[in-house]
Amino acid sequence: MEFPSIGKNCSFGSCGQLDFLPFRCNSCGKNYCINHRYPTSHECFRWSENEKNIQLCETCSSMILNPEGKSVERTLEEHLKSNCVLHLLSSTSIEKQKCFIAECRNKSEGGVMVYVICDGCGEAFCLRHRHPPAHQCESLDVASNEKAKRRVLAEELISKYKKKSASKSDNTGSTSKNVTTNKPQKKNKKIEVMKLKSKAQGDSSIPASTRVYLSVDFPHDSKVSNKPMFFNKEWTIGKVLDKIAAAGKVTNNNNKLPLDDPNRLILVNKETGNMLEMDKKLGEIVENGDNIYLEKRESIN
Repeated sequence: MEFPSIGKNCSFGSCGQLDFLPFRCNSCGKNYCINHRYPTSHECFRWSENEKNIQLCETCSSMILNPEGKSVERTLEEHLKSNCVLHLLSSTSIEKQKCFIAECRNKSEGGVMVYVICDGCGEAFCLRHRHPPAHQCESLDVASNEKAKRRVLAEELISKYKKKSASKSDNTGSTSKNVTTNKPQKKNKKIEVMKLKSKAQGDSSIPASTRVYLSVDFPHDSKVSNKPMFFNKEWTIGKVLDKIAAAGKVTNNNNKLPLDDPNRLILVNKETGNMLEMDKKLGEIVENGDNIYLEKRESIN
């Protein structure tokens, strides 16, 4: 049973076959079945005008347009090298596109680059750099900050709910207790770290996987009291000290002063009271959420 309202009849005179997926001839503009889709198979009346500039690719069975000033052999060679993409009769000219990464030299066979538009930053990238982490997409920082803020809010809400539940249970059982002891509540380290991550400042070129987030206190004569900061865990304590001194606008003459000079700047872990050794790596002696402070050596003697 045929459906005349669906598809097109082949325009070749002796055929007339109904085809649900007809082929349109780019030369005469008429519709044909699969057996008469080529200009040579349906005796196209316009084919004689264009046959010098159009040829058939036997690999992909597509019509190839030969540009002016270029040989037929050269056009076919470029078409095959591009995996049958270039010089198609029905296609528009392919715009040369470069990866947004300046130093990228990735090219596909035939010189045609397949590129992807990043939804985060809107730039074009090659397949190797198409994922946001591969090109350090700016949307990652925004997304991570928003995620950190939401997580902190969720943790705070959960903490408040737990406190309310605990206070209700304490009030219920207080009738049988004559003495109550108030113990200082220990801060949730994970919540403190998330708060630091949402506010911390530092060198944006430091990979997220090597960052250490710290709460930094400055000397009394500094205009800055406290500042959440992040550093590379591979940096030495000496380099971290230089960064902290610069952030707090504290005069740093450590490179001119002897090791035992009382005016030398030092870093101290506020929780343990231990002075951080200058030649140690930051990741070896501190962890995320620690509180350190910058001070002169004379202040701890």
